[in-house]
Amino acid sequence: HPVVGNHKCQSPDASGYFDYFGAVAGTRGRGWYSFDLGARWHLVALNSNCDEVGCGDGSPQLDWLRSDLRANTRPCVMAYWHHPRWSSGGNPRQDRRVEPFVRVLAHHGAEVALTGHVHNYERFAPQRPDGSAAVDGMRQFVVGTGGRSVGPDHGFREPPLRHSQRRIAGVFGLARLVLTDTGYWWSFVDETGRVRDSGSARCH
Repeated sequence: HPVVGNHKCQSPDASGYFDYFGAVAGTRGRGWYSFDLGARWHLVALNSNCDEVGCGDGSPQLDWLRSDLRANTRPCVMAYWHHPRWSSGGNPRQDRRVEPFVRVLAHHGAEVALTGHVHNYERFAPQRPDGSAAVDGMRQFVVGTGGRSVGPDHGFREPPLRHSQRRIAGVFGLARLVLTDTGYWWSFVDETGRVRDSGSARCH
């Protein structure tokens, strides 16, 4: 269940991406879709290449997101896209263009935002769209550690953004998310198999 990254847009209309993944990537030229998982979870894939497809108020994507979440009957929601709203990474940094996603998702009580793009790992505490901490807020993960580089240029700024709870730079790795009937648990595993971060939370 892929989402399109910025490098895929270097070909016209991300044609290589849509050729490769086909219908599973959503409507060609758009790249947003949703699906249910198990009895409790609703997952939403979004296209954060905002200059290409639009992410703000009045855009087809945001209108679709509102309609999709209004129709959802599952109590737990996770969304995922490429560019993070929050990041303490120095290169590249956080992207305010996706703030409309965060606002709409927060309004509907989403639990998790899973993002990439920045070549490190960072986990944030649950927060509101304005960046204030909230027990019933949305937790964002940045997992950009599966690409071509994780070198010195991809470290963290100091001080980090508030509510940043765990930061790992300079390693390749993957995030594992297990979605349960009551919540989720996560782990970040580096290329040697070492678990570098883990935890769990309940759906609110």
